[in-house]
Amino acid sequence: MSNNKKTKFVLALALAGWLFAGYFFFAGPTVPVEKEADAVAQYPYINKAITADIGKHFIINFKPLKDKFLEIQKRYTGKTYVYFVYLNNASWVGLGEKEMFYAASTVKVPMAMSLLRAVEEKKLSMADKYTLQDFDMNKDFGELYKDGADTEISAGQLQTLMLEKSDNTATLAIAHILTGIGMTDPLINVYKFMGWEYNSLGENPNYLNINLKTLANMFVALYDAQYVNVGDSNDILNHLSNSSFDDKIVAGVPRNVKVAHKEGNGGSYKAYSDCGIVYASSRHYILCVAVDGGTESVANDFISEISRATYGFVMNN
Repeated sequence: MSNNKKTKFVLALALAGWLFAGYFFFAGPTVPVEKEADAVAQYPYINKAITADIGKHFIINFKPLKDKFLEIQKRYTGKTYVYFVYLNNASWVGLGEKEMFYAASTVKVPMAMSLLRAVEEKKLSMADKYTLQDFDMNKDFGELYKDGADTEISAGQLQTLMLEKSDNTATLAIAHILTGIGMTDPLINVYKFMGWEYNSLGENPNYLNINLKTLANMFVALYDAQYVNVGDSNDILNHLSNSSFDDKIVAGVPRNVKVAHKEGNGGSYKAYSDCGIVYASSRHYILCVAVDGGTESVANDFISEISRATYGFVMNN
């Protein structure tokens, strides 16, 4: 072989070797699905959701979403609040998320968490029967009161009515069950776990008001099964996904998308809210929205418009 041919042959081998090495350098190692566990072990400093290839979708820039929230907010006259958390990478966007508003029925979420914590601590069973009392009766929301005092019902049935129908009588009954087993304040431990701040200098906590940050933290605690165990967290979220109320956040997403949420209707306080987890495909997120002042119809319009804009942004980015 001539020197010229030898030179070309060596160059060709060198180029082939460079390309071969370059493929791995620039493309990075590929990890077959069947070796997900190996990939997690191989890259201990990388988010396991990426190396395990569990199908999560990541978004980094949420400024356009906040701009959209501000644009929508300007078209409404009432005081409005928005808080969004993208659960895949914990990015968030907020408008007045730490400002207090009338809590209304949102307190039924921590009440359920407190009930199931008591069950986990073997203080009671969901099968335990409770006899409704006159002081449990409340006509403002729900229809359990129509059954009247002396009606026997299980703790599990009360929880279902409280979460799915937002029944006030069921909620009062659960509160009385919990105080009956020595929990003089059934909500305080849940709220403290969420990082709730209140003036505690000899005063009783005021559960009339809440902010979206605290409310969202409750859903994070359920999603991550941090306050009650996996099964009980899933149970609460399942009930909330079967809520009969669909005029706020639910109205802004396609019908086939599950939403585990709790609405708050302040009635005479003219405060309306909705907060929950939207289970968009590979893109789960928490959305909490509240309106202070105005009519429920206008509040529904604002909340559903925010929900529609959020779902559109998340699915298109």
